[in-house]
Amino acid sequence: MTALPALRESGTINASHRRLSEILAELKTLDTPRISIANMIEILDERSFAPFMILLAIPNMFFFVPGASVITGLPLIFISAQLMIGMSKLWLPRAIAARSIERASFARIMTVAIPYVQRIERLARPRLWPTSKSVAERLVGVASMILAVFMFLPIPFANTVPAIALVMLALALSEQDGIWLVTGVVGTIISTGLVVTILTVGLAAIVALIG
Repeated sequence: MTALPALRESGTINASHRRLSEILAELKTLDTPRISIANMIEILDERSFAPFMILLAIPNMFFFVPGASVITGLPLIFISAQLMIGMSKLWLPRAIAARSIERASFARIMTVAIPYVQRIERLARPRLWPTSKSVAERLVGVASMILAVFMFLPIPFANTVPAIALVMLALALSEQDGIWLVTGVVGTIISTGLVVTILTVGLAAIVALIG
């Protein structure tokens, strides 16, 4: 665990003016057996919501992390709620912040995910951002809450699309990109339709079996 304060004190991870892919790449290098949410909060400090949204959404975009939605869904709900009410600094209950992942698994996730984040980042830049920053953040918070609930619920095959939409919203928030904000909101609408369809089909199948 000595690597954590060392990175903080040296400023190796200075999240204030870094692109998300750079922050994720440096988090990948942490030299500790397990990486907890509390570790990442300590390192990122006031920067924030967007990196955590991506960190917690990424495992749900891939199928090699068993139980990812259970581990990441609840923290995402807390993060979304704080965006909705306009909090400036991230806070999570100790029980959630203590959740951790093996460093090797975390590094494997980052190795796969960072190239995708970098490709998306090339398309993101400050543009068409709503005049009111608070309104934009609350819109991201509402959409993220919907997506986080979908990811938290044990619905088969319903994690990937919400996770992708959440990454879009996080990039929009990080880069103040109105195009990605609209794309993320559209992704939220599509995710809602997908989840409703899966639940409807599943309920119909149950009724058919019972009948």
